[in-house]
Amino acid sequence: MGVLGPDLAGDRWLAADRMAMWDQASVVGVERGASGTVLRLRLGEVPDVLPGQYYLVRLAVDAPPGIVEQAYSLCSSPYPPSAEVEIAVREVPGGRASPVLARRVEVGDLLGVRGPFGLLTWTERDGGPVGLVGAGSGVAPLASIVRYAAARELTVPMTLLCSSRDRTTALLVDELEALARCMSWFRLVCAYTRSPHDPSARYRRRIDADMLAEVFEMQEPSRRPATYYVAGPGNMVIATHSMLGSFGVADESVYCEDHA
Repeated sequence: MGVLGPDLAGDRWLAADRMAMWDQASVVGVERGASGTVLRLRLGEVPDVLPGQYYLVRLAVDAPPGIVEQAYSLCSSPYPPSAEVEIAVREVPGGRASPVLARRVEVGDLLGVRGPFGLLTWTERDGGPVGLVGAGSGVAPLASIVRYAAARELTVPMTLLCSSRDRTTALLVDELEALARCMSWFRLVCAYTRSPHDPSARYRRRIDADMLAEVFEMQEPSRRPATYYVAGPGNMVIATHSMLGSFGVADESVYCEDHA
């Protein structure tokens, strides 16, 4: 089944078969919170990666036994260049990979990885202003874009609309709020669907056309997005793309996560 065995320190999740096609990543940091788990992985070399891309993660699991491959977006900035990257994991009830990554993987473990992949990317060459719409784990690649812009000391206007059940399940919200407080070019808007009294939320419902219009299309021209980046559950991505189209936003101006 490709499992090297729990008695081999660090190798308990490394699926051995076909590993020649994969790279090995060492887990060097684990940060667990109510909204998800951030794993810091050390790769064998500095990757050629763009903000918003994702890696395939491959690991051996035991319930039921087998090998699982799953895509996880980077939430870290690829600048400055580093052999260490971060992925954000939200546990999916009944899932096979996410419970292991979210609750059982520890520093020193090895994982199989392949990548980076994905076209949901942005750099300063793409210009702006930029509209970002994320829900659930879809906030991760958008956070990568924002963190990249901050690391590069850019001033391209960006607005991130973040949808979640409540603040405790909003991925990376503390860091994003901190960036919004100190970076005038970045604006964070939170929509919590099950937290009617949270003062940090501007909206207390799911993303809809009126919300998108207020957050993005009704802004002054200097902040109105030239391009949109949408990531999250498949039905949310499709609905958001359609609603943006109803405002006259061209299809080629909307980039969607391709591994949702």
